Amino acid sequence: MDTQGYISTQEVRQALKQIYRGDAETNPQSSLLIFFSDELRPVDEKGRWKPSPLLILTLVLLCALLGVFLYFSIGGR
Repeated sequence: MDTQGYISTQEVRQALKQIYRGDAETNPQSSLLIFFSDELRPVDEKGRWKPSPLLILTLVLLCALLGVFLYFSIGGR
């Protein structure tokens, strides 16, 4: 730190990195896990991440639609 009480830009950058490193909203991976997790119980009994039922239903419907599309476009001939 400077003798007059001023701080440098590098010290400010380091301080901001330390602050934002621990914040879950600024980390893309943790914010996506929070967004796609179950609202009532985001972690199960064993400490593993539990996906949202809406996410599972959406993935199942997308797989079914993709299967129907592939069946009628490739398998129907």
